[in-house]
Amino acid sequence: MIAMKSCLIMVMFFSIFMFLGIPAHNLQAQDLKCFILTPPDQVLEGIQKIAIADFVVTSTYDEQAKPGGSKNIDKILNTIEKVSSDKARKDAPQPFPDAGKKLADLMISKLMEEDRGVRDVGSGFLGLKRKEGRFFQQGARTNVFVVVERERLDQVLKEMELGQTGLIDESQASEVGKLLGVDAIITGQVNAACKDSWSKETRTRKKNKVEEKYEVWCNSRTATASATIRIVNVETGQLIGTREASNKQNLKKCEGDYGSDLPPADQTVELCLQSMAEDLVNYFMPKFKQQKFEFAKVETREFKRQADLAKKNIEVYDLNSAFVQFSAMLDQDPYNHAALYNLGMLHEVVGNYKQAVEKYNMAAQLVSKEDKYRKAVQRVAKQERFWEQLRALGIELNEYSFSATEEEKAAAVIPRIQIAGSGSDRVEVYEAPADDSKVMLKVPGGIELETVAEEEDYYKVKLLDGRQGYVSKEQAKQLK
Repeated sequence: MIAMKSCLIMVMFFSIFMFLGIPAHNLQAQDLKCFILTPPDQVLEGIQKIAIADFVVTSTYDEQAKPGGSKNIDKILNTIEKVSSDKARKDAPQPFPDAGKKLADLMISKLMEEDRGVRDVGSGFLGLKRKEGRFFQQGARTNVFVVVERERLDQVLKEMELGQTGLIDESQASEVGKLLGVDAIITGQVNAACKDSWSKETRTRKKNKVEEKYEVWCNSRTATASATIRIVNVETGQLIGTREASNKQNLKKCEGDYGSDLPPADQTVELCLQSMAEDLVNYFMPKFKQQKFEFAKVETREFKRQADLAKKNIEVYDLNSAFVQFSAMLDQDPYNHAALYNLGMLHEVVGNYKQAVEKYNMAAQLVSKEDKYRKAVQRVAKQERFWEQLRALGIELNEYSFSATEEEKAAAVIPRIQIAGSGSDRVEVYEAPADDSKVMLKVPGGIELETVAEEEDYYKVKLLDGRQGYVSKEQAKQLK
């Protein structure tokens, strides 16, 4: 109910602002969401080529049959079934025997993704707009290792007479790794357990307008899995990294529920493996993470139009046009701390960290009490240290080249007017600043034109074809 009221209030405010002609984007803070490459917990320095062996598996599956009949018969049948199932479990092969291979394959698949972590993200008022996840760091990627193909690994294991099990321990890892020609090999173990149980639930339904209670049988499943990986340096035989991960999945299906029965138990266990694969790879692989960059508000009224244009450019990811606008402001006002900070933020987004620190420091010197400026300096310094670690993985960040020519910056600060009316209206443009002058042409309402000069009751404007003419001030407004 509270959420519904909040939503209605937001819709009311949105409608009011739209009625008043205030753009919806002015309701939001000026910010940019994009992905930044971040380092793993454990940087494997000097490691370029790796192999992942199948994990050792231990597993259990406790499947309870659906009860039926009278309570006494249920007890007898359950007792008989328990004795039979206990004996069957001792004689039966281990459940989920391929869990170790599946986990290794899932990890290998993630190691080969070049933009791991980047996902489509929703944005905009009430999620009505969609913006795809983007990153602007040229050269940033997540597939930093060369991964040995499984066929080659299986061949080496067969040569070492380990082909029947496909499993190796730490003592064998170094020898296998040398035959494969890798720098590191990852081994480990996975424990998987699944339990299905039946229970009764009481529900209520209406029959002949009278509520009545009834019972249904429900099948509940709990699947849990845990895994440990060990990363061995092939050259030295030393353990250079270890990590644990776990996951739990709960499913339930009752009589009368929509849909089919519970999926096979191995599919539920695989959901656990997928989650663990992501956690384990995050330990030693870089990943893209979404960050929100909040730009400083330019409070100088003289630059309101340029600030609004820059904001619109940022919203559509046109960073270079925003860079031109902020650079033009700084040319006109070298002590504009907000423009300095925003230029620094654009440099940070693309990975130009030296330029970002320079701009942030200048902004902080102008406004020493602005905590946001000081934090930006600290944030970039930390990011520079991250990239020193990432370079050890062979990732080289290319400098992003912003373009802001003198002509572009001059055009950004040229005064402009907006013609009154809408696109269906037409406003006269005269050859001279007088109503009895010859009309050169008529232009649609709502368009913007460059202002060359002001002459009493007229704006001298530059038209799209390069000609110059005059528009009555009553038919236009100056953009600020």
